[in-house]
Amino acid sequence: MADVDKDRKEFWSSQPAVLDSMVLCDNPLFQEADTDYMVQNLPPIANKSVLELGAGIGRLTGEIAKKAKDITAVDFMQHFLDVNKVNNRHMSNITYICDDFTKFQIDKKYDLVVSAWLFVNTKDEVVDKMIGLVLEWLQPGGYFTFRESGPYDEDVPMRFKQNFFHHRTPFKLHQLLGGVVKDGHTLTITRCKNSRFSMKYDHDIAAAVTEVFYVAKKVPIELVLASTLPLTTISCSYLKMGVVAGWQVLVVGCGTGALVFHIASTYGADVLGVNFTIKDFNAAVIHQKCSPDIASL
Repeated sequence: MADVDKDRKEFWSSQPAVLDSMVLCDNPLFQEADTDYMVQNLPPIANKSVLELGAGIGRLTGEIAKKAKDITAVDFMQHFLDVNKVNNRHMSNITYICDDFTKFQIDKKYDLVVSAWLFVNTKDEVVDKMIGLVLEWLQPGGYFTFRESGPYDEDVPMRFKQNFFHHRTPFKLHQLLGGVVKDGHTLTITRCKNSRFSMKYDHDIAAAVTEVFYVAKKVPIELVLASTLPLTTISCSYLKMGVVAGWQVLVVGCGTGALVFHIASTYGADVLGVNFTIKDFNAAVIHQKCSPDIASL
């Protein structure tokens, strides 16, 4: 088996400290539009403390520093940070740290943690740890925003096919994000936006299935677990009409999952819940992961 961490470091060490390396696209129109898109969709940052993971050469660092009280820019490639420092040498509220984001530790609490294509460089088994660290770094009520790419077609250029790249579907990202609890808090998704606009700038990007931007808020786990609506007598009574163990059941408009969990645990059916609001979907994922009686269903 390949050494994924070693390959990841060797790949980024070989990349020049230029914008093309940061976004894997050499079209300046895309680079400008993408940076504007990220900044415009951030939660309010005026007078806030911000932690940027995977800061690179600073395409976001400087823009955030214009409004934030302070920003800590972290990247594990020193030559990227060196260019970041030069590009933003006129800003006095930026702290630079060269460290691997999978091992990085700091005692300070932040109002916002932001990243672009962080988890695409992260193995599944490390994501839970990373989200736990994000929860540690955030103030209560603080936000975590991140940008990720979905799966790519087979005919994309080789630079998209590194063995350490993990192009996950939005559903997989929701599952990874939900259910991580740290000191009685978890992350609940408040916004999830598809950024397909970026694909028009480059044929490489056009091969992407999804480009998604997330905003998640640190909240007490009790608030999420208390959000499940109770099953009504009517809901339970019509189920008695004949649900059988082993059935495949589709619950459309499943909300936070109460009916899904009831059918699966009471009747032994295999249930798929579908919902169009990300907040309820995220709550359902958190409920399942944090409830021992339904976690394995």
